[in-house]
Amino acid sequence: MRQIQYPDDMGSKFRFIAVAALRCRQLQKGAKTRVTSRSKKFTTIAQEEVLAGTVPYSEETEALAASLLGSEDSPQEAGSAE
Repeated sequence: MRQIQYPDDMGSKFRFIAVAALRCRQLQKGAKTRVTSRSKKFTTIAQEEVLAGTVPYSEETEALAASLLGSEDSPQEAGSAE
């Protein structure tokens, strides 16, 4: 398994992951890939697209990703049926 090097120009690993996660969701919903990849996994393709610079991002994108990733799949929400 190869290790992904985070780009220095993004500022933080969190931003890289947040942008790649949003792009992964787009790919899962049927968006066309922007790079040629040997992988079939959406997460890897999304990371490769971010590394290639084909996915635009801003601080608004990071905030959106934080709100989406933080609110979904929360164990507290899933466990409370009341």
